[in-house]
Amino acid sequence: MNTASPYDHSSVVFADRETLLAHAYAIELEAAERYQALAEQMYSCGNDEVADLFAKLAEIEGKHAAELSLEHGAASTPMAAADYMWSGLESPEAIPFGDMHYLLQPYQALTLALAAERRAHAFYEAAAAQSPNADIRTLAAEFASEEADHVFLVLDWLQRYPEPEPDWDEDMDPPESL
Repeated sequence: MNTASPYDHSSVVFADRETLLAHAYAIELEAAERYQALAEQMYSCGNDEVADLFAKLAEIEGKHAAELSLEHGAASTPMAAADYMWSGLESPEAIPFGDMHYLLQPYQALTLALAAERRAHAFYEAAAAQSPNADIRTLAAEFASEEADHVFLVLDWLQRYPEPEPDWDEDMDPPESL
């Protein structure tokens, strides 16, 4: 599992509030969609405990996307991929599908979620620190604080599960691909 951040937040400077809100909406929406896709993947593998965790995270992120739209007027129209201030095609809060394994255990799923929440937190902290505009700094700091709350939530959940044994991914009867 790769939980390191491939993101460089050294130049996260938003020109206006609308652009920051578009980024925030995209981050939350993509996180909700990714968590839901991961939940479905885990359900299809019979890994219901991890699936339930991802489904709950999808619900939380979906509510945040809706709040951004309702409370802040965030536009639901996506920007072009090249216009987002992150490298690659995925937002900082998205868990890469390549990090998933059908035998993933709750501890590992939460470790992936923790890394995603920390990346989102770092993104907003960088935006708050680097913006010359006070309104954008305040809003980005608010978003950073919300992501910090997510980090603490996931850390709390993480304490409920033991770290898996080193051979967690051994399957004497692995699924066969067609």
